[in-house]
Amino acid sequence: MRRFLLALPALPLLVGTAMAAQPLSDNQLDGVTAGFSAFSTADAQALGKIVATLSATVASVNVVLTSAGAPVTATFGETTLVLIKSISGAQSASSATNTLPTVSLGLSSP
Repeated sequence: MRRFLLALPALPLLVGTAMAAQPLSDNQLDGVTAGFSAFSTADAQALGKIVATLSATVASVNVVLTSAGAPVTATFGETTLVLIKSISGAQSASSATNTLPTVSLGLSSP
Protein backbone atom coordinates (compact mmCIF):
# COMPACT_ATOMS: atom_id res chain seq x y z
CA MET A 1 0.00 0.00 0.00
CA ARG A 2 2.87 2.35 0.81
CA ARG A 3 4.40 1.83 -2.65
CA PHE A 4 1.05 2.55 -4.28
CA LEU A 5 0.68 5.80 -2.34
CA LEU A 6 4.20 6.85 -3.33
CA ALA A 7 3.69 5.95 -7.01
CA LEU A 8 0.28 7.62 -7.34
CA PRO A 9 1.60 11.23 -7.43
CA ALA A 10 4.16 10.27 -10.13
CA LEU A 11 1.49 8.92 -12.51
CA PRO A 12 0.56 12.31 -14.09
CA LEU A 13 4.23 12.96 -14.83
CA LEU A 14 4.54 9.68 -16.73
CA VAL A 15 1.41 10.34 -18.76
CA GLY A 16 2.48 13.92 -19.44
CA THR A 17 5.76 12.87 -21.04
CA ALA A 18 3.98 10.35 -23.26
CA MET A 19 1.69 13.07 -24.58
CA ALA A 20 4.57 15.50 -25.31
CA ALA A 21 5.24 14.19 -28.85
CA GLN A 22 3.66 16.09 -31.72
CA PRO A 23 2.09 14.04 -34.54
CA LEU A 24 3.80 14.35 -37.94
CA SER A 25 2.07 16.19 -40.77
CA ASP A 26 1.40 14.52 -44.14
CA ASN A 27 4.36 16.32 -45.71
CA GLN A 28 6.66 15.17 -42.89
CA LEU A 29 5.43 11.58 -43.22
CA ASP A 30 6.07 11.68 -46.97
CA GLY A 31 9.69 12.63 -46.31
CA VAL A 32 10.39 9.82 -43.87
CA THR A 33 12.78 7.17 -45.17
CA ALA A 34 14.16 4.35 -43.10
CA GLY A 35 16.56 1.46 -43.38
CA PHE A 36 18.19 -1.15 -41.23
CA SER A 37 21.14 -3.48 -41.01
CA ALA A 38 21.20 -6.76 -39.11
CA PHE A 39 23.84 -9.39 -38.54
CA SER A 40 23.57 -12.55 -36.48
CA THR A 41 25.79 -15.55 -35.87
CA ALA A 42 25.46 -18.79 -33.98
CA ASP A 43 28.34 -21.08 -33.09
CA ALA A 44 28.45 -24.42 -31.30
CA GLN A 45 31.49 -26.44 -30.29
CA ALA A 46 31.88 -29.67 -28.37
CA LEU A 47 34.61 -31.96 -27.14
CA GLY A 48 32.73 -35.13 -27.99
CA LYS A 49 32.06 -36.55 -31.43
CA ILE A 50 30.63 -33.29 -32.82
CA VAL A 51 33.45 -31.01 -33.88
CA ALA A 52 31.72 -27.70 -34.74
CA THR A 53 28.72 -26.04 -36.36
CA LEU A 54 28.21 -22.44 -37.49
CA SER A 55 25.36 -20.35 -38.88
CA ALA A 56 25.35 -16.68 -39.95
CA THR A 57 22.84 -14.31 -41.54
CA VAL A 58 23.11 -10.72 -42.71
CA ALA A 59 20.48 -8.28 -43.98
CA SER A 60 20.60 -4.64 -45.06
CA VAL A 61 17.91 -2.29 -46.37
CA ASN A 62 18.99 1.24 -47.37
CA VAL A 63 17.88 4.11 -49.56
CA VAL A 64 19.84 4.42 -52.84
CA LEU A 65 21.57 7.82 -52.97
CA THR A 66 22.96 9.83 -55.86
CA SER A 67 26.56 11.06 -55.84
CA ALA A 68 25.27 14.32 -54.35
CA GLY A 69 23.67 12.43 -51.45
CA ALA A 70 20.04 12.85 -52.51
CA PRO A 71 17.72 9.82 -52.66
CA VAL A 72 16.88 8.40 -56.10
CA THR A 73 13.16 8.99 -56.68
CA ALA A 74 10.52 8.52 -59.37
CA THR A 75 7.35 10.63 -59.33
CA PHE A 76 4.01 9.55 -60.85
CA GLY A 77 1.40 12.26 -60.31
CA GLU A 78 1.06 12.71 -56.55
CA THR A 79 3.04 9.55 -55.75
CA THR A 80 6.81 9.64 -55.29
CA LEU A 81 8.69 6.37 -55.07
CA VAL A 82 12.11 6.11 -53.42
CA LEU A 83 14.54 3.49 -54.72
CA ILE A 84 15.61 1.12 -51.93
CA LYS A 85 18.26 -1.58 -52.10
CA SER A 86 17.88 -4.75 -50.11
CA ILE A 87 20.69 -7.24 -49.56
CA SER A 88 20.50 -10.45 -47.56
CA GLY A 89 22.66 -13.50 -47.18
CA ALA A 90 22.87 -16.67 -45.16
CA GLN A 91 25.65 -19.11 -44.45
CA SER A 92 25.65 -22.40 -42.64
CA ALA A 93 28.49 -24.82 -42.01
CA SER A 94 27.45 -28.38 -41.35
CA SER A 95 28.63 -30.11 -38.25
CA ALA A 96 31.38 -32.67 -38.57
CA THR A 97 31.85 -35.85 -36.61
CA ASN A 98 34.94 -37.90 -36.08
CA THR A 99 35.44 -41.62 -35.54
CA LEU A 100 38.43 -41.30 -33.25
CA PRO A 101 38.01 -42.54 -29.70
CA THR A 102 37.41 -39.83 -27.13
CA VAL A 103 39.72 -39.40 -24.18
CA SER A 104 38.24 -39.16 -20.70
CA LEU A 105 39.70 -36.32 -18.66
CA GLY A 106 38.25 -37.62 -15.39
CA LEU A 107 36.15 -34.47 -14.85
CA SER A 108 32.85 -36.33 -14.56
CA SER A 109 31.76 -39.73 -13.41
CA PRO A 110 30.99 -42.32 -16.16
